[in-house]
Amino acid sequence: MRNAIGLACAVAAIALVGVDGHSGLAQEQTKMKLAPPQVFQPPFPYSLGIVAQGKRIVYVAGQVALNEKGELVGKDDPEAQARQVFTNMKAVLAAAGAKMDDVVKITMIIKNGADFPKIGGVRKDFFKEPYPASTAFIASLLNPDWLVEVEAVAVVE
Repeated sequence: MRNAIGLACAVAAIALVGVDGHSGLAQEQTKMKLAPPQVFQPPFPYSLGIVAQGKRIVYVAGQVALNEKGELVGKDDPEAQARQVFTNMKAVLAAAGAKMDDVVKITMIIKNGADFPKIGGVRKDFFKEPYPASTAFIASLLNPDWLVEVEAVAVVE
């Protein structure tokens, strides 16, 4: 069994090393950012991939810009809505004993693609390197006043 685990780790390490000898990994505690030089890294606050190790996984359902009273925050204001969304996410994570630094993956649904830079700017206030891996979709949301919804996966030590 020990040999099988060692072999699996060796294969994983070899798979992460590019043909030019660069590993493409940047390590910070229990999260490793995947940044292979063969893949373009856009200038957005997200990682191409994350390798995470921990004891628990926390799944955060899609959060929207509703405050604790169920009132919409920031009608027609993507930055205000994004701030409320990430504030809600932070509270859900805290209820699980997790923090924003534990988030390894987010999925964003944005109503208007033109709002992406504004929402991304707010995202930088809540996450730091290594940023979570991220996917964004342009789609309509259940409520026409909602401009953004974000779900997350966190790995907690």
